[in-house]
Amino acid sequence: MAADDITEQQAAVASASRHLGRRELQDRAIRGASWTVIHTLTAVPIGFVVNLILARGLGVVHYGRLAFLMTLMDVVGGIIAVGVTTGTLQFGAKAHAQGRHRDVRSLLSRAQGFRLFVAAPLLTLVVVVAADVPVSMLLLALAFGVWCPAFLDGATTCLAIENKTAAGAQNAMVVNLLMQGATLTALWVVGTADAVWAARLAAGGLGVGLALRVIDPEYRRAVLHPRMPLGMPPGFWRFAAPTAVGSLVATLVVSRTEVFFLTWLGDAAAVGTFALAFGLASHVFAPAQALVGPLIPAISGLREVDLEAVGSAFRRTVRASGLVVSLLLVVAVPVFALLLPLMYGKAYAQSEGMFVALAVSAALLVAGGPVSAFVMGRLAARTILTANVLALVVDVGVAVALIPLLGGWGAVIANMSGAVTQLALLVNSELRATRVPWSDLLKQARSLLFAVVITVATWWATQSLDLDRWVAAPCALAVGVFLLLCVLRITRSGLLRDDAVALERVVPARLTRPAAVALRILTVRS
Repeated sequence: MAADDITEQQAAVASASRHLGRRELQDRAIRGASWTVIHTLTAVPIGFVVNLILARGLGVVHYGRLAFLMTLMDVVGGIIAVGVTTGTLQFGAKAHAQGRHRDVRSLLSRAQGFRLFVAAPLLTLVVVVAADVPVSMLLLALAFGVWCPAFLDGATTCLAIENKTAAGAQNAMVVNLLMQGATLTALWVVGTADAVWAARLAAGGLGVGLALRVIDPEYRRAVLHPRMPLGMPPGFWRFAAPTAVGSLVATLVVSRTEVFFLTWLGDAAAVGTFALAFGLASHVFAPAQALVGPLIPAISGLREVDLEAVGSAFRRTVRASGLVVSLLLVVAVPVFALLLPLMYGKAYAQSEGMFVALAVSAALLVAGGPVSAFVMGRLAARTILTANVLALVVDVGVAVALIPLLGGWGAVIANMSGAVTQLALLVNSELRATRVPWSDLLKQARSLLFAVVITVATWWATQSLDLDRWVAAPCALAVGVFLLLCVLRITRSGLLRDDAVALERVVPARLTRPAAVALRILTVRS
């Protein structure tokens, strides 16, 4: 037998061994979500402490400037490359699940070429024009915040394509430590918002390359050998182009881009109070948001290997995400709201009510996050674009109308209006595609509806009482958790036994016992 024949046979065997079935896709998705939640549970406390130090160290005005600079990079980066990244993930995950690894390598090289030859130069131009920072900080941000990620960012996409989201979460833990350490160092040494911004970008850019260690060697070589972004798979640009526009608009809708309108129409202090409330709400729901990322490649692969299972998978993810968000709502939101003025200082007192409102909005978005994953899995880019454009129109219209009158609260109402509009349109689209009625969706997510009412009621009642905040916070926590557990039992709104079995099967060994106890409490239906 010729050597070439042996090589081809070996490649075929390797390809078959890496072909993913329904069970493995589910296990990898849940294992990835589990590790991502573990990463988030470690990163959130660290991020909370660092954010607290930044808010007090920089002051409300300069904290608002840092929020402006960070949001600028998030938006501009999303404008340029997110369509290609999302397209690479979707088409790559499908090809990988089918064992077409040569197609994946070709796609990775061409996507990397787009980042390096198109996205990075455009992002450099925008940063130079829009970011009014010292030259030294600008050069540092460009080198490590733009060009380094452009050269290496394909590695993180590979982790998702290969369904190695657990390894991705472990890598993200290291990157987070680097970024937070750089943030505190910059604050201590220089003490300006511009220096903190540049340091965070530099640390994050360097950390991206760590993912190269754990991806498939063939895929690693593809990432490190970029090619011109020509000859993409059929339908790639038809999906990627509207997705890029849709993702940009989505970023404008659900992120804290209202800081731009506050900067132009409001005052500097309002930027800081709104940014703090938004950032704290994001911290609270980061563990639940972590569930969404591992679902996207898994759902894309599931549609290829078992289309009939998509409907039941949709219901299960809605139940699980809704329950996780419900727990976070009643546990964290009243406590943080009551303690916010004590922890951050009186200058941020107006952020308390804003935080509660934005937390409710964030809860709905995070619980609906899996819906976006399923819409992406259908490659329904036009649907995403339409929903996001309409949501942006609502967001901008409300912001322009209310910010001059209400300041920070105008930004809060605008953010909530756009987010709810986007969520309603995407949910309606996916329900039609999966033939799931609205009544069924509300039944799966009713734990979240109960949690919203309980959260707002416990915060309002305790802050109205003449109690010391350090006493009121634990009282709100105890009452909220008790009421939610009672409601879950009475209405039978928790997990199914099959949900619990699937989750328990992939929990890391060290967490098996506490996870089993928690799942037993939350499982109320057979």
